[in-house]
Amino acid sequence: MYYSYPCSYCSKVFYTFSENKQVASQTLYEGIKAHLMTYDEDHKEYQFDEAPQIEVRQMYASMTETSDRPQGGYNLG
Repeated sequence: MYYSYPCSYCSKVFYTFSENKQVASQTLYEGIKAHLMTYDEDHKEYQFDEAPQIEVRQMYASMTETSDRPQGGYNLG
């Protein structure tokens, strides 16, 4: 399955393919957090300010799951 989640600051959609939803949520969290830090946007948003394990659980609960690759999204692997 493909799992996707938008960046909380710029709204770009990031996605990953995984057979394990927990692994996908961890990959999405790490990828979006790295994106925020790379573009110096991490301090501008407040969604990812809690402990990583809390953020991963929240992402797990709200990420989008599809059988098709999200169009226009950024692949995190």
